[in-house]
Amino acid sequence: MWVGSGTTANVGIIIYGEDCYSDQIILNDFACKKMFFARASVNTFTVSLPRRLGPLYKIRVWHDNSGQSPGWFLRDCVITELDTQEQWHFLANRWLAVEKGRGEVEIQLKTSNKEETSNFKSLFYSRASKRLADGHLWISVLTRPPQSLFTRTQRLSCCMSVFFLAMITNAMFYVFGEKVEDTFQLGPLTMSWTQVKIGIQSAMIALPLNVFIVTVFRNVKPKNKRQGDNDIEDENSSKGLPHLFVYIAWIMCILAILSSAFLTVLYSLSWGAKISNEWLTSVLVSFFQDVIILQPIQVVLIASLLSILIRKPVKHDPVHGLPRKKNPCEDDSKVQPPQETVLKKSRTVRKKLQKMFLAILEINLLLLFVLLLFIVCYGNRETSRYQLTKSLKDIFAKFDKVGVLLNQPTQPGNCHSAISQ
Repeated sequence: MWVGSGTTANVGIIIYGEDCYSDQIILNDFACKKMFFARASVNTFTVSLPRRLGPLYKIRVWHDNSGQSPGWFLRDCVITELDTQEQWHFLANRWLAVEKGRGEVEIQLKTSNKEETSNFKSLFYSRASKRLADGHLWISVLTRPPQSLFTRTQRLSCCMSVFFLAMITNAMFYVFGEKVEDTFQLGPLTMSWTQVKIGIQSAMIALPLNVFIVTVFRNVKPKNKRQGDNDIEDENSSKGLPHLFVYIAWIMCILAILSSAFLTVLYSLSWGAKISNEWLTSVLVSFFQDVIILQPIQVVLIASLLSILIRKPVKHDPVHGLPRKKNPCEDDSKVQPPQETVLKKSRTVRKKLQKMFLAILEINLLLLFVLLLFIVCYGNRETSRYQLTKSLKDIFAKFDKVGVLLNQPTQPGNCHSAISQ
């Protein structure tokens, strides 16, 4: 799920067995205009070898550092022999990039034993990163895995449903006459613990319907695809809800958004400016509580429980779509790891770009901090404060004038005149 974890480079692999090893296998298809190793993607390849390799003990993986974004984060590799269904796991969890990690683009991975594939740290890391990229509703709009059938449009619609349901449930509390008394000032915003409580309660009330809509979208079976006269069904098409349920989820999602918006407008007609501001604050509390607290906690708890209870390697998501057969290509022999001099030059350029982006980010964060500082310091200033400051200055200015008059030297003539009188 990391930014830039997909690669535009060409990837190669060599498989080593106890009997022999394979030739280099180029996993990209130059005739297919498609990015194979996108961010958070699972890529499945079926390879036919001229001879059996025997039990596997290591693999060699590399890329040629080509394209605009050649850096690649490799999580793991699973090789399955189709005849015997025997599997070998190769854990990586490292970057193949000149500017990250060890600065290497070629690695050798040994077969992971049962203890390595079932330890809590490895399982938690894999499950947490996977669920955060795919399970966190708001983040997954951007980090959706390419093999997921839960589309970005559906995810964004569910986010809108969450937000609009939070609007109407918060409005209902203010219609029922919830009084706000325990207020506190946060810059220009006036908040209260009652508003925070209402925001949390509203998010929890709207949660069941949102969970139902998201669950239906996630578990609907894909449509059967056809190629010529033969029906090609996905191997996992027997699992999940019938495709008709996707229309039910769409109807519920659209009705939730439209009805929430309509009822919120009706409720707001009886509000004044004060209640409207309080309601808006509660809605924002519900939003941030769902994005920052509820869903991240859900991701961490589920990943922790599954890693403790199920001590097996994490299964990859099924890849849907038609298989493609790769034709032999003469360009495969040109996909080799770059030489050290080329890597050194590329590493220097990438590190300079990385420093430039970090500097730009630091400047933007500093400007944001200054803006927030101004808002907190000057956002809640009123005219009465100016009048108070002016009155205090006038009082001290009078004392300064009196002090100046008392410190002036007296003239002899004036003193003699005063005595004579």
